[in-house]
Amino acid sequence: MTLEDDLRMLAQGVEARLPALTETIVRRLREEVPEFYKLDDPVLGDAESDAIAASLRDILDGLVEGRTPPEQASDRILREARLAAQADIDLHALLRTSRVGQAATWDCFLEVADELLPDAGQRLPVLRHASQYHFAWNDRVAASIIDAYQKERNAFYFHGRDRKRRALVRDLLAGIPVDEAALGYSLRGRHLGIVVWGDAPEAALKQLTNTLGWQSLTVTGTAGTVLGWIGRPAGKASGDDDLSRLSLPSGTHLACGEYMNDVEGMRLTHRQAWQAYRVARIKGQPITWYRKVALEALVLRDLPAVRSFVRQELGPLYGTAERAVVLRETLRAYFASGQNAASAAAVIGVHERTVAYRLRSVEKWLGTSITSVRDELSVALRLSELFQGATEERDLTLQEEQAFDGAPL
Repeated sequence: MTLEDDLRMLAQGVEARLPALTETIVRRLREEVPEFYKLDDPVLGDAESDAIAASLRDILDGLVEGRTPPEQASDRILREARLAAQADIDLHALLRTSRVGQAATWDCFLEVADELLPDAGQRLPVLRHASQYHFAWNDRVAASIIDAYQKERNAFYFHGRDRKRRALVRDLLAGIPVDEAALGYSLRGRHLGIVVWGDAPEAALKQLTNTLGWQSLTVTGTAGTVLGWIGRPAGKASGDDDLSRLSLPSGTHLACGEYMNDVEGMRLTHRQAWQAYRVARIKGQPITWYRKVALEALVLRDLPAVRSFVRQELGPLYGTAERAVVLRETLRAYFASGQNAASAAAVIGVHERTVAYRLRSVEKWLGTSITSVRDELSVALRLSELFQGATEERDLTLQEEQAFDGAPL
């Protein structure tokens, strides 16, 4: 075999381990660079997953296609750098994530080489060429990451029209006292945390404030989001609005926390809005309230585990097959009706005997009684809607390793 054959075999061996390697990289990143995630958000999580996949693909392809380092990082990698700058992630933390990923990748190369090339005389030249390419690739990519980050940070923070307000809001969320006059927003009274995104977020905000007649405080977030609060000053008589009157512009979405009081309430409803945003990006509904998706927001901290749980509990009921969809619909109605078959039949518009037959089919498919796994099935059915109703399957794939408690400013 030639050196090129050996390099191709090495690349194929690493490629076969990509799922495990990706999992290792993600785990090590969170263990070794925790500061990168303390103000994480869903968009940055998307970009991280995409950048990991792109990096591994670029390295493996380059290894068997001449080993010429690229002029700069791919667009998918640079997107993460730009979003990290928008999220005010420290550049050193960003570069550390790159180094951790490269170290984990090289460990995998060594393990595969030991397994596939047991003869040292054959293995060493292969590893020498692989390492030369790998580290040359990393040097080129790191340089372009730094350049993209610095340009984006300069544009976003030093030339952004709301840069001063962003700094004040960042202090507010960090618990640092801020001047209401400088902020232009009363910190007392009632507040609702919001995240707006899509085709016309500014128009949606105008509709929102006009609908409620309240004041607003908003700043630019990552990837075109607008985040902040609408507030009712203390002493103004009006109740909490469910926003059912609000008609958002087409292609525009709103995620809301809960109505809360004063400064501490502002911080809490802000976190809730971002957790609602996390779910809303998957489900694609115009308006999403935290109280309606709190369970989904909680479990989406570990999306791979959610997928595994749903598939394990639903078994053959999971999927898009027509029969599976019908049985899930029946089971949801049955649980929502307090396990009353007659009530469930009325809800879905079929005969009671049809419901009974379908429930027997469910038990046959699952190999157990519904009663014995009622709680697990109920939760799995609810969570399955995240997958079955996703606007884009890509949204789910890209978010599989996200976790966040607040929004970057």
